[in-house]
Amino acid sequence: MTQTISVSPAKAGEWEPPAPTLPAASAKLLVVDDDPAMLQLVQLIAAENGYSVDVAASGALGLRLAIEEEPDLILLDLVLPDMSGVDVCRRLRAAGVTSTVLMISCLHDADDVVVGLEVGADDYLRKPFEVRELLARINARLRRVRYARQDEAQDRLSFPGLVIDLARHEVRQDERTVSLTPTEFGILTALARNAGRVIPRPQLIADVWRRREPYQVHSLDAHLYRLRRKIQPKPDGPHYIHVVIGAGYRFEYQPGRDQLVPQHPQRAR
Repeated sequence: MTQTISVSPAKAGEWEPPAPTLPAASAKLLVVDDDPAMLQLVQLIAAENGYSVDVAASGALGLRLAIEEEPDLILLDLVLPDMSGVDVCRRLRAAGVTSTVLMISCLHDADDVVVGLEVGADDYLRKPFEVRELLARINARLRRVRYARQDEAQDRLSFPGLVIDLARHEVRQDERTVSLTPTEFGILTALARNAGRVIPRPQLIADVWRRREPYQVHSLDAHLYRLRRKIQPKPDGPHYIHVVIGAGYRFEYQPGRDQLVPQHPQRAR
């Protein structure tokens, strides 16, 4: 494959694209650049590596697509026809966009690099560059996205209306923080890690207290009573912890009566 693109002087036979870093469905790229050659190059890389890609030739369109599509990686040119890449990056971060930003430019002033990184860019690549260097940067950044997702999944248990943050030792229900004792947090975590399964009392005691003394059964019941009142404060609200008579407890989200909408509401007379 011979590239005639000015930013990537790779010659035939020099570049063999490696296997994709992320599954195609989870790796989304956005390239914000008014250079048709650059847009074509990134589209080619995306096609050969199984990534999806959106393109924008202006900063305004790039901002809109970034907010709407939430790409994993944004390739952002520093010089755009309507605004600078620095302004685009600053507005992205102000809007809460957390996508990784790789800033690209033909400008070689070190101050440009510093400013770009200070406003929220994660990396910087100068033109001209080799195709393989761009691909290596893309894949390296996507690997970090994958690892961050894995870490987040391990550190957080999420259910409708309820989030258990294991790293912060914090529980949030909708927009409020639920104050739990260490024992209550341990019980909730042990149940939520096994959502949908029935956990016998002896196993729950062993998981929380690391021992199986019979007297702990009454203590478990008392802690569960308080825990359920904290995360299920309304009788007609959502329920998470369920008693399975003769078996133990099961953690499973069930919407409350106040969230159920009648299928055939009566008309007002």
